Amino acid sequence: MQGPDSSAPGIAAASARSLTPARDAGHDDSGPSLLLAGAAGLALTVLAVVVTVTGGLSAHPWLAGAGRAAIVAVPIAVGLYAWHRQPYSRFGRMLVAVGAGWSVTALAGSNDAVLYSTGRVAAWAVEVAFLYTVLAFPSGRLTGRVDRALVAVAALLIIVSYLPTALLANRYPTPSPWTECRAACPDNAFQIVDAEPRFVVHGLPAARELMTMLLFLGVATVLARRVRTATHLTRITLTPVLIVATVRLVVYAAAIAVRRATPDAPAVDVLAWTLALLIPVMAIGFLVGLVRWRMFAAGALERLAKGLHDHPDARRVRSVLAQALGDPSLRLAYWRGKAGGGWVDPDGQRVELPAPSQRRSVTGIYDADGRRLAAIVHDDALRAHPDLVDAAATFAIMALENERLGAQVESSLREVRDSRARIQATADEERRRIERDLHDGAQQRLVGLRLKLELAEELMPSDLERGRKLLHEIGDETVEALEEVRSLAHGVYPALLARQGLAEALREATLRSPLPARLEAEGIRRRYPQLVETAFYFCALEAMQNATKHAFGATEVLVALSDDGILRFEVRDDGGGFDPAITSGAGLSNMRDRLAAVGGELTVLSAVGHGTRVIGTARAAPGPDRS
Repeated sequence: MQGPDSSAPGIAAASARSLTPARDAGHDDSGPSLLLAGAAGLALTVLAVVVTVTGGLSAHPWLAGAGRAAIVAVPIAVGLYAWHRQPYSRFGRMLVAVGAGWSVTALAGSNDAVLYSTGRVAAWAVEVAFLYTVLAFPSGRLTGRVDRALVAVAALLIIVSYLPTALLANRYPTPSPWTECRAACPDNAFQIVDAEPRFVVHGLPAARELMTMLLFLGVATVLARRVRTATHLTRITLTPVLIVATVRLVVYAAAIAVRRATPDAPAVDVLAWTLALLIPVMAIGFLVGLVRWRMFAAGALERLAKGLHDHPDARRVRSVLAQALGDPSLRLAYWRGKAGGGWVDPDGQRVELPAPSQRRSVTGIYDADGRRLAAIVHDDALRAHPDLVDAAATFAIMALENERLGAQVESSLREVRDSRARIQATADEERRRIERDLHDGAQQRLVGLRLKLELAEELMPSDLERGRKLLHEIGDETVEALEEVRSLAHGVYPALLARQGLAEALREATLRSPLPARLEAEGIRRRYPQLVETAFYFCALEAMQNATKHAFGATEVLVALSDDGILRFEVRDDGGGFDPAITSGAGLSNMRDRLAAVGGELTVLSAVGHGTRVIGTARAAPGPDRS
């Protein structure tokens, strides 16, 4: 399994941004513009109620006023809600404008001919804008060629078959969703001919009503196809709108049929009001779609938190993201650079990110320094909700980072266990060496001295001169035994290190080196903690011995000791060098273990033909003066 690059810094502070060209999501105008639009919407609602109640064309003015208020206020209210929520700002402004347009249609409730005619003509124009809004939901833009064609047909239908009748007809068709009057309706104030042409009464209305039904059918078909072919995420917002659009199509067809069959039937008025009130219902459908998405987003975050609670691996992270975001085809890809294979999946297999023309989008995940870490290939519907994708990416990176840290901890524990085992083995071997040295060296000498003393004791009475000579030999051998014991003790813990510190002990070690060696010390304090001094001394001594044994062709060893806040030693030779990736003996492992025990690190830099540098570092506070 391959996860995100564990060497990448700042992974926990990762951010996400889309790698797919972004669509315009609008901007947040939740300040004075929103308040001004709300105040204007309230004023237009009141105006619509006043015109309807005082117009004199309704048998139930207050009931009709409440209906007109809903037709104006509900779209404006829903539009204001969408206006201040990204990425629906553009759609929200459009819906507010449509609601304002419906307020003009309330003028059709006035008994004044000019106001009445204005309201009837406005209804046709606003219907086109409303259709545009339905097809542009939720982004506020027409995304398909068919959508733009339907809007163009609607505009052409209004211009060719509806608006001309405003200049030719004596009266507007009744009953209508915009007025309750029948015989008492005002005349058309915009008529410019003396006599109404015959086709305006008999041919044109039927043709345009048929074309209008076909247009509504086309809108419902487009929405149905969009829902049917859409992903689960798109259906969340579109389904309520499709349902209302379908109902409105059915009601419109029924109203036309009943009006032509029995114009005076009460059902005509009911259907007309139903058709009008489906406008606020459609706005509520918009609201339901938006709220359903917000509920889905909240649920997605909850599912992410629960699913990633147990620190899953990379495969499980992908599964949790797919389930939480409702996108079974979601994929995770990790960046390995061009040399490392580019984008790879959790198994390390190379993957290609989808092109923007496909129905998928890509959101990149970056570290705090802007370097790419991973990418989420997801449903294009999520591109309009970058906050949710960003949150999901953050959850994913936190889970993967926890997994990485857990793996690092486990690896560190294994290293500690292995280090302890090596230290124990080294200590055991060192005890055996001391035992051998004592047995084969000092102990044998002391046994020999005892035998010679016994011999001297026997010779003294009979051969005084020979006994004296033997005693002198015993004295010389005693001195040698003492030197051997001192040498053995020096190997266990140098007395000079205990008395005068690290720099002097290493200086003395360079003087005893078989290979010419010298010490350079810079910024060294007098004493350091005993564990640090011991670790540094024996590591440097081991490096010097390695140079003596293995640095073929070396002429000199340099031991550099410095302290610039970090205590550092470096043993450098000019020998033949080696490949550290291939050669790593027990000596280097012991040195690493010693330094790791005091919080330090060992670095070996070497190459064949270029000598070797052994560098040890550790943070060390000044130790007590043990002089």
